[in-house]
Amino acid sequence: MSVSWLNTGDNAWQLTAATIVGLQSVPGLVVLYGGIVKKKWAINSAFMAFYAFAAVLIAWVLWAYNMGFGHEWFPFVGLPHPIISMQDELTQALLPTSNTTANFPMSTMVYFQF
Repeated sequence: MSVSWLNTGDNAWQLTAATIVGLQSVPGLVVLYGGIVKKKWAINSAFMAFYAFAAVLIAWVLWAYNMGFGHEWFPFVGLPHPIISMQDELTQALLPTSNTTANFPMSTMVYFQF
């Protein structure tokens, strides 16, 4: 698929930045929670942090992204609906704060905001 608005450099930078932050967040929480509990419960708390990230990712894609950045429903909450269709993910991303469009797809924006 070739579209005129897609800039591969912008897309690569957004994906790289989001991946670096994710690589810091997940192990950081695992180490933090593993250090708080007793030694025999460290593995359990580490897996609980991984499960929590997986659950939040599923909720983020199914309804939370659009509640934060979608169409307004109430003054501070957007209308919840999933962003899992190919049509939604391959459209040009809309930057929510400035109402400008970006040169990368919406799927990159969803991953970056996660």
